[in-house]
Amino acid sequence: MPTCDVMAFGAHPDDIELGCGGTLAKLAALGRRVVLVDLTRGEMGTRGTAETRAREAARAAEILGATARENLALPDGRLARDEQAIRRVVDVVRWYQPEVVFLPHDHDRHPDHGHASEIVYEGVFAAGLRRYETGQAAFRPSKLFYFMGFYTFDPEFIVDISDYAERKLDAVAAYATQFDARVGSDPQTRLTSDGFWSSVEHRLGYYGAMIGARFGEGFRMRGMLAVDDPTTLNLSSF
Repeated sequence: MPTCDVMAFGAHPDDIELGCGGTLAKLAALGRRVVLVDLTRGEMGTRGTAETRAREAARAAEILGATARENLALPDGRLARDEQAIRRVVDVVRWYQPEVVFLPHDHDRHPDHGHASEIVYEGVFAAGLRRYETGQAAFRPSKLFYFMGFYTFDPEFIVDISDYAERKLDAVAAYATQFDARVGSDPQTRLTSDGFWSSVEHRLGYYGAMIGARFGEGFRMRGMLAVDDPTTLNLSSF
């Protein structure tokens, strides 16, 4: 049975890279087995096609060092917290059995991102229910971490990705149809504007500065942090 240490979910191909790509690249470099899961194929996007997005997603996963990438093929633009969606999350969680799950924050500009957050949380929870029958053994990850989308939030912890920011940006750039104004003849969007890349880099720099690092990515947790010895916590200056 395939197993992994870390699983990251996104509503669309490229959401994971933007939200936590640096952290995932760092974890992969540390030897963690990382699996990426896109809920949709991004077929409603203004630029590119589902087919080009799939090729770009495969390349981005390779850049990040992911072990595998899955796509649940749920309807883009119409994500709903229904039994079909929850069942597909249950299946992939039980198949790979990750200890840690990264998922979109539940409040964001794109409705699919909020819906994806709800679907993934319910799917992860249901995966641990013995009587939720799928023909697979029940399994529930022990840690859930929320990453930022378009909207930011006050993070509960920040990961230093100073050595992996370039790899994150390379993974994002792999989606040339989405972020490169020179590619294709589709209409331009906010993502192909002159200010897009600087906004991504500035966000990484801002959260990095909060912990005395060059670049960082911020997260929230589901649950409470248990600490045995508070003196061992690695806190930034205050």
